[in-house]
Amino acid sequence: MTNPELKSEVEILLDEVDRTHRYSMSRIYSLWNIVNEKNETPQSCASCLIRKVRDLRSWLEKESENDEPKESPVAEKKVKRVRKKAVND
Repeated sequence: MTNPELKSEVEILLDEVDRTHRYSMSRIYSLWNIVNEKNETPQSCASCLIRKVRDLRSWLEKESENDEPKESPVAEKKVKRVRKKAVND
């Protein structure tokens, strides 16, 4: 699975978890194992699933930061402001 495909799958999973609050044990562990290059056996423990989802969310944020082009700081041109003179009548 390529990185863009993996990111897409993780985004879909996280979106589903956020919308439904249902944690698919097999999907979470399979994506987590791919992302972390591990082979952990799925656990039905709620806190374990929540931790894996948090890890996936963190991984996705890091990947998104790496994909964004680095913006070079642009030197802002300073504009000299001129005051208008008040006209006294």
